[in-house]
Amino acid sequence: MLRGTEKGTFSAMTLFAWLAIGVGVGAMSSLLSVMYGFESSLKSKVLNAYPHIIIESENSTRSVPRIDELENSIRRISKVKRVLPFIQNEMILKTEKRSIGLVVWALPEKEMGNLNFQLKDGKWPTSEGGVAPIMLGSEIGERLGILSGEQVRLISPLEKSGALGLVPQSQTFVVSGLFSSGHYEFDEQYGLLVLEDAQELLGWNNQISGWQIWVDSLEDTSGVLSEIQKYIPPTLQAKSWETFNSALFQSLKLEQYSMFMILSFAILIAVMNIVITLTMNVAHKRKNIGILIALGATQKQIRKIFLWQGGFMGAVGLTIGALLTTAFIMYVKYFSMYQLPEIYYDRSIPVELRPLSIALIYAVATLLIYLATIYPAAQAARLNAIEAIRE
Repeated sequence: MLRGTEKGTFSAMTLFAWLAIGVGVGAMSSLLSVMYGFESSLKSKVLNAYPHIIIESENSTRSVPRIDELENSIRRISKVKRVLPFIQNEMILKTEKRSIGLVVWALPEKEMGNLNFQLKDGKWPTSEGGVAPIMLGSEIGERLGILSGEQVRLISPLEKSGALGLVPQSQTFVVSGLFSSGHYEFDEQYGLLVLEDAQELLGWNNQISGWQIWVDSLEDTSGVLSEIQKYIPPTLQAKSWETFNSALFQSLKLEQYSMFMILSFAILIAVMNIVITLTMNVAHKRKNIGILIALGATQKQIRKIFLWQGGFMGAVGLTIGALLTTAFIMYVKYFSMYQLPEIYYDRSIPVELRPLSIALIYAVATLLIYLATIYPAAQAARLNAIEAIRE
């Protein structure tokens, strides 16, 4: 860095330029790490509750016959973990105090315990005993004050013929227990029934809503879905988690993109500080530059001085940004005691470092810093030595 003969003091503007770059890059890296953490946590919680692929009628409200041959064909597909026939229907849950809407999921009895749900109270529903069992989400149980062993009534909007004409179908169930999927909305809306009990309530005999399919990993979903399309008849459709949760994940991607664009302006402002600092430095050191030119320094050498000065300022700023990002992530991950409300998918703030994204941020910032040094360096190289010395 050029220093004036009258002063060798450190420039406060240089410090501000360092801090501006560090804070801008650190804020972008930290915020995106938190948003990536929320995305991964959300994906994990949602897919813990919902299947990876669903096969159902093109009109999702209609029932379809259970086809054993189709089930067996899908089970033979590589990377398919589980294939479950299911019934899903919206009903009314009535207790002694109040009634609420409930989405009923009915699954085979032997598969209940294989769900990635946590048993909060009671036991998994079975077909043993007199009164058919139902298992409720923990949030429903908390809202209604229901515990295992209590009786409730399910009312289906599907009507059947009776002595008084068409009447809603209803049946008394005993609450076998409460479950927690880790997904707040699922625990607030869903209840589990044994498949045969739901068929009896709805009068569906051997009819079901479709099949739920789990695969070994999310990356296998697209390939398995393509294989399934070969086996299902035209009256059925297969959808992956990317389809029936598309609005949720697309909105998250849009939010990430928006925050990236907004924070990009912070980095641009930081880079402008480098331009201003170097431009003022050129103006302040005109006489020194003129002397160097008079002593034989070429334009290329003068330009290099300011390019290196700008590069050094950028390198220090990026280092500060890396330290700030590391400090933030370490604090959030290991020292922060802040707890989010229960409606969030995670009680703690999740973070996830994605090296490619961090590398892209630093690469773009480095490019902008380099571009920022070109104008002041060119301005210094074009100085007239005689005029500069006279000044």
